[in-house]
Amino acid sequence: MKNTVNQRYCMMLVADYFWNYLILSLALRWQKISITRKRKLVYIAIITAVGLLIDWLYYELTWGFLVIGSLRVPAIFERPGLNPGLELSTILIPMALIGAVNYFASRFHLHLDAKHALVVGLVMTVFTAPWLIVAFVLLGW
Repeated sequence: MKNTVNQRYCMMLVADYFWNYLILSLALRWQKISITRKRKLVYIAIITAVGLLIDWLYYELTWGFLVIGSLRVPAIFERPGLNPGLELSTILIPMALIGAVNYFASRFHLHLDAKHALVVGLVMTVFTAPWLIVAFVLLGW
């Protein structure tokens, strides 16, 4: 059972990496920007790692129970679905973080100007936000 769970997590990580790569590639192509494949792969590795951390913290602080060593932080919502409008609005927090991380990574790693980095940040924010987490929790999938 444990091996199957680890395989699922690995498959989800790979899928997330390639989804991020696809969205970045489309955002760059839309702006007619050419970046080397190596630079894109490193960028996506950084973004995927930071994005997973943001998504995990979002879930744990919103519906889970965050435990780090002796630190215990209860969830904002004790039971999912009691206040779906408010619960859905909480996605704005990880979206803002994802946008900021993508903007700064685009500026400093991809060396894009502010306008192009902003577009990459916005596109990555909308299409890589933790929508599936919200759907799974609120719709009970």
